[in-house]
Amino acid sequence: MKVSLGNGEMGVSAHLQPCKAGTTRFFTSNTHSTVVLQGFDQLRIEGLLCDVTLVPGDGDEIFPVHRAMMASASDYFKAMFTGGMKEQDLMCIKLHGVNKIGLKKIIDFIYTAKLSLNMDNLQDTLEAASFLQILPVLDFCKVFLISGVSLENCVEVGRIANTYNLIEVDKYVNNFILKNFPALLSTGEFLKLPFDRLAFVLSSNSLKHCSELELFKAACRWLRLEDPRMDYAAKLMKNIRFPLMTPQDLINYVQTVDFMRTDNTCVNLLLEASNYQMMPYMQPVMQSDRTAIRSDSTHLVTLGGVLRQQLVVSKELRMYDERAQEWKSLAPMDAPRYQHGIAVIGNFLYVVGDTDKWTQKAPMTTVRGLHCMCTVGDKLYVIGGNHFRGTSDYDDVLSCEYYSPTLDQWTPIAAMLR
Repeated sequence: MKVSLGNGEMGVSAHLQPCKAGTTRFFTSNTHSTVVLQGFDQLRIEGLLCDVTLVPGDGDEIFPVHRAMMASASDYFKAMFTGGMKEQDLMCIKLHGVNKIGLKKIIDFIYTAKLSLNMDNLQDTLEAASFLQILPVLDFCKVFLISGVSLENCVEVGRIANTYNLIEVDKYVNNFILKNFPALLSTGEFLKLPFDRLAFVLSSNSLKHCSELELFKAACRWLRLEDPRMDYAAKLMKNIRFPLMTPQDLINYVQTVDFMRTDNTCVNLLLEASNYQMMPYMQPVMQSDRTAIRSDSTHLVTLGGVLRQQLVVSKELRMYDERAQEWKSLAPMDAPRYQHGIAVIGNFLYVVGDTDKWTQKAPMTTVRGLHCMCTVGDKLYVIGGNHFRGTSDYDDVLSCEYYSPTLDQWTPIAAMLR
């Protein structure tokens, strides 16, 4: 059974089991640690039993404290007071790495377990907590920063996270900017982004709801704000996926920008985009980071087949969205298909075969359906299948062949034995 006695600061509790006389029982005070902490804080306030005085690096204000209390909460002070350092026996210690605002915040926290934060005192507190190795305060600062990120302060929060190596906060800021980048573009904060963070955002597959042309124009705005930024032009442009732009946009909006015509790296980026668009059959084997659609997820795709209820051959293309748990329609195929094969090369979806025809690419050497299709390296392989001669008659197809996207042709290989 559980027994509780008293209330307020002197409450105690015990878990008791029926036992013989003389059995040891254990009791725990629910409030003892709080009472002791409050007692030490009161001793500090009254200046009683304090055995060392701390002085911040930016002034002469003094903070009398207890060595044992400071050492119990900070590895920094524990090493200072027990590790044989010269400060071990000093009665007054100057802390050159901490200012008075930060030092007061740290001392108040150690003696009360309470911390008040705002943007005015945050950096002073962070600097002191980092220097004095007060990990709970660092964690509170991280929570404060993350909980308050907005379009108006995300750049500043990112700067603070980078300065004090707050990895969790830095990640959160990156994700926030990626999610809200279109909105950020319409604010003055966008132009305050440092190069490294802007380059990361422009390179990310998680950046959505912006066309490559919009990203290019945004990058140009950022570069033109200050002359020294133009030194980053080539590095920034490497993150724009020019091959995904239309030829019209490349001609009308990209080639007209001066540095895109004069910088060798930028000229090569335009040449890469032109080659990619001029050779559509070779696009699957020309894949790079700049030709990939921006996406951070994979999806299940279905296409064609027979709709049983209507007995109609479909040309629909559907994608299953796991997050929304629903099917979404995509652009349909050019013609209805069933008994076809499907495979992927370089993130390009190939549909091969039908009951009696082949479209869009070079035809297979043999008509087939219900065949096996797979990719090996950069080639498509089709194996076996059936050749339908009527509504119910068909012949088994033992032949095999592979398709080369580079050459846009099929090549027969050894047939199956049976």
